[in-house]
Amino acid sequence: MAAFSLRHFEGCDLEQVVGIWNQTLRRDPTDVGRFSRWLLGDDNYRPGPDSGFVVAVKAGQVVGFARAIVRYWPNDRLGLEPEDGWITVLAVHPEHQRGGIGRALLANAIDYLRGKGRRRIWACGNTGSAPGYVFPGVDRDAYAGGLHLFTKAGFVVDHEPVAMSRETIDFDVARFHAEAWVKGKDITIETLSPVRAQDFLLFMAESFPGDWNIAARQQIRSGRLHEVLIARRGETIVGYCQWEGEHFGPFGVAAAERKAGIGAKLFVEAVRRIRAADGRSVWFNWADDAPARFYSRFGLAPTRRFAILRMDL
Repeated sequence: MAAFSLRHFEGCDLEQVVGIWNQTLRRDPTDVGRFSRWLLGDDNYRPGPDSGFVVAVKAGQVVGFARAIVRYWPNDRLGLEPEDGWITVLAVHPEHQRGGIGRALLANAIDYLRGKGRRRIWACGNTGSAPGYVFPGVDRDAYAGGLHLFTKAGFVVDHEPVAMSRETIDFDVARFHAEAWVKGKDITIETLSPVRAQDFLLFMAESFPGDWNIAARQQIRSGRLHEVLIARRGETIVGYCQWEGEHFGPFGVAAAERKAGIGAKLFVEAVRRIRAADGRSVWFNWADDAPARFYSRFGLAPTRRFAILRMDL
């Protein structure tokens, strides 16, 4: 079997890497533009030998790649998270699998993160912190070989989120709205306005430190305030949700306020607006156990199962 070598990603590798991605990660297709935005537009990506993005080369052709990440850009109130590292993607061309390339890429990524002083490695993300996020973890059904590769190397399953969806055509807004408003009638649900944006960001920082704050700021920067709802008790913000088109989330309610049906109020109103904008479905990629039970009340069903993996160094 021909030998292979590892080196850092270079611009000339772009089309080959995207081709391998699409042949290997079939449930998560990309293209050159989207890939470039994901990698080159990431504040945590530093081009060159210390990038954490490595390709495997065999007979002059790229046959696999892996990306390891440390934070250079703070995760809102969680800072640089110096104990954590992430392996967000690893793929080997189908014709070159089972030849040691995946193992070598994974070992290289682990060594890179160990050299950065990390104490934990996540594949692909952990709740509230997932830099370079493409998928929450390894798709148990679509990428079983990848799951085996990680667990054989010593990773353990930390938790198992699901992706969920449902059509909106038959979503019974009237019934779900009535059920949501049986209690908590002093709650106000409204579109986020510029006047309340500062209070909203304070609420986010206190209640949901981490990646959700970054997503909220991106929504504000984009000008899509019409796709953000807040819940108020009096003048105090106690919950929120955001969406983009048919993609729902993030979504959260302050811990002390989770018995007043606030989550149901927000979700039903968001789906109503998605339907009104001609959205035919509502979906998201990541729900842990408790949120998944919440969404199932509204007829959403799992579409993918992920394993979020962790290695303690």
